[in-house]
Amino acid sequence: MARTRTRTLVVTGVVTVLVLAAAVPAVLIWRDRQDRERRQRAIGSFVAAWRAGDLSRTPYSGATGTEVAKQASAILAGLTSAEKDQPTDVELLSLTGAGEGRASARLRVRWTVAEKRTWEYETSAGLVREDGTWRVAWSPSVLHPDLVAGQVLRTSRERAERGRVLGSGGQVLVMPRPVVLVGIEPGRATDPRAAAAQVAAVTGVDAAELTRRVLAASPRAFVDVITLRRADHLVVKARLEAVPGTVFREMTLSLAPTSGFARALLGTVGPATAEIVTASKGRVGRGDLTGLSGIQRRYDEHLSGAPGLTVTAGPADNASAVADATGADTTGTADAGPTKTLFTVAPTAGRDLLLSLDEKVQRAAETALAAAPQPAALVAVRPSTGEVLAVANGGPGGSGYNRALVGRYPPGSTFKIVTTYALLENGLTPATPVPCPPTVTVGGRSFRNAENEVLGTVPFHNNFAHSCNTAFIEAARKITPAQLHEAATALGYGHPNASGVDSFMGSVPERAGEVEHAADAIGQGTILASPLTVAATSAAVASGRYLPPRIVLETPSGTPSPTSSLSPSQTPSQTPSPAPTPLPTGTIRALQSLTAEVVTNGTGTTLQKVPGGPVHGKTGTAEFGSDVPPKSHAWFTGYQGDVAFAVVVEGGGFGGKVAAPLAATFLTALA
Repeated sequence: MARTRTRTLVVTGVVTVLVLAAAVPAVLIWRDRQDRERRQRAIGSFVAAWRAGDLSRTPYSGATGTEVAKQASAILAGLTSAEKDQPTDVELLSLTGAGEGRASARLRVRWTVAEKRTWEYETSAGLVREDGTWRVAWSPSVLHPDLVAGQVLRTSRERAERGRVLGSGGQVLVMPRPVVLVGIEPGRATDPRAAAAQVAAVTGVDAAELTRRVLAASPRAFVDVITLRRADHLVVKARLEAVPGTVFREMTLSLAPTSGFARALLGTVGPATAEIVTASKGRVGRGDLTGLSGIQRRYDEHLSGAPGLTVTAGPADNASAVADATGADTTGTADAGPTKTLFTVAPTAGRDLLLSLDEKVQRAAETALAAAPQPAALVAVRPSTGEVLAVANGGPGGSGYNRALVGRYPPGSTFKIVTTYALLENGLTPATPVPCPPTVTVGGRSFRNAENEVLGTVPFHNNFAHSCNTAFIEAARKITPAQLHEAATALGYGHPNASGVDSFMGSVPERAGEVEHAADAIGQGTILASPLTVAATSAAVASGRYLPPRIVLETPSGTPSPTSSLSPSQTPSQTPSPAPTPLPTGTIRALQSLTAEVVTNGTGTTLQKVPGGPVHGKTGTAEFGSDVPPKSHAWFTGYQGDVAFAVVVEGGGFGGKVAAPLAATFLTALA
């Protein structure tokens, strides 16, 4: 029994030893798996933190998360135009052991350095195990393998050639033209305050504002004063050069033929504002030239193309400060080595934009408005196509606001064209006798004629020619507000905007009370119109069909949106015309005859002897405000040959006396 017990113990011991021997590898395998999982979690945490743009959220070897985030922020600050520099994606490609307590991760990093411009590269991150915890071994090379201490990443942009703005017949309206940027460098000025005052006096800029900016700027700063076309600069060059501290920079900008040419419509190009940079979501960078207003702003992506980009790794402005962000040894980092190009892409030129504007017609319109006594607008439309030939805004202080397209005015007696259309469609004829008393009362409200005119009972065509308010109000009792609205729609009021730019196409109510309906009949109720609306109505009368006014021309693929494209080879001659909306022949012929009589024997005789053929037209005086007597806008609309137009002068008074002469000047200049 003793021997048996001994043998049992021996066997048991042997089995125990064997079991323990077998368990040791299993434990090691389990521990290794646990270690790999911790290592994987560590690099996964770093990848997620970098994707989120917050490198402070993971542990590091030799630095705190806050220190790493600070240094990374300094290194990446010049890489993108975004407020927060974070990659589009960070992908873990592999994770391998590199020795006891060490590992290496291979990463693929993608950045959107500008809109539609992606930079992709591979980098690596080392990991070390410290006190049982895996940590990323931080160095700038984790962000990019070519980075060394004291270096930063920068993206520089090469401006793309901006597309031209073309007009009717392929005329080049806007193209790169030489300009001179006038500035002041405070450090070169003997007396910066005096320099600002002298330069302001020569250029006409605000002296107080310029002085403030000059005094606040650093000595070597370029304080922008004004941008002048080269010809304008030559006029004042000697006077500016005589002021110590004045400096000049030459460049090209996309400009129209003259500084005022269709300015409110075409807009301007200049350095991008902070708001534009933010709104562009990376497409526009700080310092880029971009559309600031008008068509240049709306179609900027189409016109500007895409800039060329170059990403470099090079010395920081203060390399020691960057290296010191993690508390690293800054010895020798002041010279961080030469700049190295890491990524480059060539610029993509912008594309031309095709407009309907005709340079000759536009210049004639602006010549006419030069004599306007108040802010004014003139729109010209080609009746046969609906193409807008001129969009002019002028008069004292009137060139900045695009009242020609977006202004909302009561159309006054120009709306009598619409009322007449409705009356003719509902039984009235030009020969129908209609009384024209000095006043008429509707629903307790008294309406009167301009200058207390009295025609008596005369054929309707006489009332139209002399714009008798009371005759129209009496006649309008025979039509409903719905019929008036239908007539307005037929002649272009309230249609969808097809111009390609912001435009107001007018509004006419379908329902109206008795008094409002009477006021609407003479364009004084709640009806509103822009000069574009009124010009389109005259164009419809001229051609016998309504064609939606167009400024940005169609292409075979349709009218471009603000971000769509046009082929640079597309010419206006290839532009298809929209399907016409025919109007009743008899009614249109009657309106053509009536508008001709306005010029030959009515309120528009100012245009009777204008060169270029017979003129058809209608004057308008539109009261507004609460003054007694009320102020009024002056209108004239009409057509000559294949040019229809509308003129408005804000607060100008009588249309026949103020707007009609401007229309005459326009047609004379055009002829």
